[in-house]
Amino acid sequence: MKLKQYIFEYLRKRMPEREVRFPHFDEPLRIMLIYESDYLERNDAIKTIRQDLLRRQMDVTMWGYVERKEVQTLILPQSRILGLSDYNFFGKPRDYVLTDLQAEHYDLLIDLTTRPLLPLRYLAMYTDADFKVGMNLGEGIHDMLISLPDLSPEQGEEAEIEASWLYHQMIQYLTTIKSKD
Repeated sequence: MKLKQYIFEYLRKRMPEREVRFPHFDEPLRIMLIYESDYLERNDAIKTIRQDLLRRQMDVTMWGYVERKEVQTLILPQSRILGLSDYNFFGKPRDYVLTDLQAEHYDLLIDLTTRPLLPLRYLAMYTDADFKVGMNLGEGIHDMLISLPDLSPEQGEEAEIEASWLYHQMIQYLTTIKSKD
């Protein structure tokens, strides 16, 4: 696993500089949503988030990842679910995945990853987006980071962060920052 992480860090440091542009929610945006899919690919929270973005008149594309992908299903419109077979031995996405991922340009990447999952880190790194927002997992991929609230000792380190909570934090900060500039 350390070799895979080392390769990721090496590739991340070699990524070209991007021109970062802050998104304004008063105009339609092209949004890439990255998430960890549940095993059955139901993704109820992701469906709700997508509906909220559509209600805001955004163009939403979604890519998810599940380790035990068995069949090619398309439960969510404009969603692509990747599995282990879409990545090489070193954990990097295969060429066809990178080609498809980099074929589109987005105004905003919303990364709903709540734990350091290497396949999703690669997706966040290679997505062509003007602005990237995600949870603070220490990788240096995102332009805006959301940090976890302080957890009580009863909650411990194993407390699960919900994608919907993370999404609402991101939207709150993005709209608050916009209102102050």
